[in-house]
Amino acid sequence: MYNEDLKKRFVRDYTGSLNTANVAATVFNAVEKYETEWNADLCTKSTEELQPVIDEIVGLRSRSKWMTLTILKEYVKWCIAMKVPGACDGMLHIEAVGLDKIRHQMVSSPLHLQRFMDSIFDPEGDETIDNIYRCYFWMAYGGIDEDDTIFIRNEDVDFSEMIIRYKTISVPIYREALPAFRNAVNLTSFVYRHPNYSKTIRRDRVPGDTIMRGIKAVTKTFTMRATLSKRNIKAVEEGKTDMQLSFYRVRMSGLFYRIYEMERAGIAPNFSDAALRVMDGKTYSLKGREKIEHKQNRIERDYMEDYQRWKLAFSI
Repeated sequence: MYNEDLKKRFVRDYTGSLNTANVAATVFNAVEKYETEWNADLCTKSTEELQPVIDEIVGLRSRSKWMTLTILKEYVKWCIAMKVPGACDGMLHIEAVGLDKIRHQMVSSPLHLQRFMDSIFDPEGDETIDNIYRCYFWMAYGGIDEDDTIFIRNEDVDFSEMIIRYKTISVPIYREALPAFRNAVNLTSFVYRHPNYSKTIRRDRVPGDTIMRGIKAVTKTFTMRATLSKRNIKAVEEGKTDMQLSFYRVRMSGLFYRIYEMERAGIAPNFSDAALRVMDGKTYSLKGREKIEHKQNRIERDYMEDYQRWKLAFSI
């Protein structure tokens, strides 16, 4: 490992996970021969010098390529912060195929999701049915299953604790989501705009106490999905956004955001709970000596790869 003391200091600062530390050591050992040829640490090299090296050590089929890129970028950021002589941002401009797609299909934070929704929905203050469309995405971001969104009741939404009590768990209500949830809980009617009407009118919501009640019929998930897909496509065609989001992608974005917040607090990323939720209620056919734990470990690894890719896409 080239510049071993420096890199070991970085690893100690970067992670408390033995597994991640071992991955970092493997990555640095792979780069060592190039640093030896340069007689210089990778943190001092330009993007042009690094790109062929990264292309070679990462490889298109490497399952760990996203973590490799993340570790190298975090190392260079750390070197710059530590004022290592000659450290520059060359590594930070390394790009990888596949990241642009993530930027168009996922969000980096609650504010990013809010900005997307502002581009395709009416403002919350207009008090239109768009408020429940916003809640649909906010519930996805918080981690609620799509089929359960239509069953969340007014009493499940706790504004004092900023949570939604859902089955046996609680999911967060983000600050940006408050206006939409307050309207979904409190309004008994929505403003209705019709192209043939000269003025706006109000229409009563369907009777009940679920927050996703509309004005014409009981909300169904498949109609919600179809409606929002059409709205999103129309907004893209009109140049209002270049993003196309789905419930699943928004939900994964929220999961990754919460994992990242914990990681910043010193808690190593762990996707065991997420993997168990994916597996819940499913039956798997196992081959040979394969055990159900192997399936869970594989799902966790896939989540970790996607998480590393998400961080890279949004330079987090």
